[in-house]
Amino acid sequence: MKKLLKQHAGQIDGLCEPKDHDAATMGFEGEIAKLRSEVASLKANRPTGPPINLPVLLSLNEVCRLTSLSRTAINRWRSLGRFPGAVPLGDKRVAFVKAEVEQWILDQITERDRRRAQQNSHYKPLTK
Repeated sequence: MKKLLKQHAGQIDGLCEPKDHDAATMGFEGEIAKLRSEVASLKANRPTGPPINLPVLLSLNEVCRLTSLSRTAINRWRSLGRFPGAVPLGDKRVAFVKAEVEQWILDQITERDRRRAQQNSHYKPLTK
């Protein structure tokens, strides 16, 4: 067995060592360059934000900050149907659609302006 190993030792060493070290290195560098290019392409084509049609959800605390209403007031108005409905997210967790809350705020401003205009139409200035 030792004799066979000695006879073929040169062949085994030749198989283990690269015949052309520069070619082997260039092959790896080429593969690395291809992989870097693929990674750059994937990074460039990945989405950067939420899908365009996905509604933005707000937590109850965020809605409180946005409207300056308390949690209790929001929940009371929700139960009366006077505030946008909540989206259930799980056990004791709800969120609100941002666009609906913003529309509710605009509706409150419109209603205020309508009442003010109505009150002013009843007001008749004193004439001398």
